[in-house]
Amino acid sequence: MRKFLVFLLIATFASGAAFAHGGKSHKLLGTVKELHGDHLVVTSTDGHEVTVTLTEATQYEKDKKAAKRSDLAAGVRVSIQLTEDDKR
Repeated sequence: MRKFLVFLLIATFASGAAFAHGGKSHKLLGTVKELHGDHLVVTSTDGHEVTVTLTEATQYEKDKKAAKRSDLAAGVRVSIQLTEDDKR
């Protein structure tokens, strides 16, 4: 049986359209499509692509333990707690 790794990331939300309603944080569930230097693209469970900015403050967790950015890869399932930019 194939085990899926699920990451929890706390990151800054880069794409403003998907979560335009009020509130200070949002949860995004999906699969990593692309991973770049300062951001990643996630295909959400409803099929939309969302870009998430990764910063020095981004926290990574795998199996309820601290993880590293290097543990992320395309195809990995993720749960991301997004915080809104105060100035967007």
